[in-house]
Amino acid sequence: MGSINSGQPPQDPLLDYHQLETFAVIGIADYLKLLAEVIEDIPHQMAQISASIQEGNVPQTRARAHGLRGLVAYFGCVAMTSQLARLEELGDFSPVQAAAIHADLQVVWEQTLAAINAWQQSLPSASP
Repeated sequence: MGSINSGQPPQDPLLDYHQLETFAVIGIADYLKLLAEVIEDIPHQMAQISASIQEGNVPQTRARAHGLRGLVAYFGCVAMTSQLARLEELGDFSPVQAAAIHADLQVVWEQTLAAINAWQQSLPSASP
């Protein structure tokens, strides 16, 4: 099973498509607006997690990972949610792990975002 800073890719599915389908009910325009805000915010939140790891602040790292986990869980981002949960569960970590953990999260986020974009393209209302 892949985990934070293990060098292994995540084994969890990227998305919960059933959860994403709930957004089709509220309308694609509203969904896209919400998603745009999340996409803009996630890199900033991941940078904050990395900074708190570099500072050696385990409680703050866990709190930030928990907050981001809640946000991505709302959008059905299963693999990202799992990676953040693993980070929350780490007993301790070294500040030198910050870059590697950030890179792991970044890879999973980029894969997740690609999956979300592909899902959006499959929606009938997403076609021009």
